[in-house]
Amino acid sequence: MKKTILVTGASSGIGAAASEYLSEQGYFVVLVARNEDRLHQISEKLNGESLIIPYDLSDTEHIEDIFTKCRDNEIRLDGFVHCAGINNDIPIRANDIEVMKEVTAVNYYSFVELGKYFNKKKYSNDRASVVAISSSAAETCTKGMCTYAASKAALNAAVKVMGREFLKRYQRVNAILPTFVDTPMAVRMDDALGDLDSKVSGQPLGLIAPEQIAYLVEFLISDKSSYITGACIPVSAGAIF
Repeated sequence: MKKTILVTGASSGIGAAASEYLSEQGYFVVLVARNEDRLHQISEKLNGESLIIPYDLSDTEHIEDIFTKCRDNEIRLDGFVHCAGINNDIPIRANDIEVMKEVTAVNYYSFVELGKYFNKKKYSNDRASVVAISSSAAETCTKGMCTYAASKAALNAAVKVMGREFLKRYQRVNAILPTFVDTPMAVRMDDALGDLDSKVSGQPLGLIAPEQIAYLVEFLISDKSSYITGACIPVSAGAIF
């Protein structure tokens, strides 16, 4: 039977790459992101069927709407991949609480809320799998990245807790911690700070292609990783952190 996977942040970057690769491998993909037009563009690229659910994950109060729409379409999920994430580099001396709230809401709060509803029997199957796209920033704690690094560190902690709590239903939860990936977020960072090349120079294997992260996502979603849970897996491209 074809498995169904929900992917947040599916409109670009790692989320789009993961959605496309999962579809190639025969999964039914539920595409979630703010930009409906981009979701339709990604859907048209997929090999198989998909469902589009436009949703802004900064709205943490109504996240269950995503799952009720799946249920309305007679979908019970076999996994979800949390690729949605935002960054806004600010040095601590210029810290902005509202920016902290926005970044943390999307990167961390929304993941925990998604997990809360995903774990309910009416929305997911036993032995389902959850994958969170975290970041090496949680370990490197580079200057100017206090909020982003903290949100990803919190995400990693949530993955480990979920990995224990979800065992009651034999559901697995893991995270991937990449260094710099060739995504629109990396481009925006370069536009803002102009130092992407210098940062990537610390990755001997170079800027990571998003497809490489997608391959690991599919491995962790699939039965090939049936005994892996609560893990935070680095993809460093040779960087030391």
